[in-house]
Amino acid sequence: FFDFFPHQNWNLHLCHTCNTTDRNAICVNCIKKCHQGHDVEFIRHDRFFCDCGAGTLSNPCTLAGEPTHDTDTLYDSAPPIESNTLQHN
Repeated sequence: FFDFFPHQNWNLHLCHTCNTTDRNAICVNCIKKCHQGHDVEFIRHDRFFCDCGAGTLSNPCTLAGEPTHDTDTLYDSAPPIESNTLQHN
């Protein structure tokens, strides 16, 4: 999934067209892209996981795809640490 699918602090929506319940929350990106023209309802601004890409709704998520690989992280750019070389001060 894209980076915005995990825990989010956004507007929580329900899509009545896709038969979501109070246990299925949909983020604003998916409401705009995957549920355009559907009967949607704003619930509240809260922390949640978007269920659109979870495969539990009647329509597949069009934003979900192959997992992305971040190639510019702190760990990737740091030099490797030799396992047997500890420096004591």
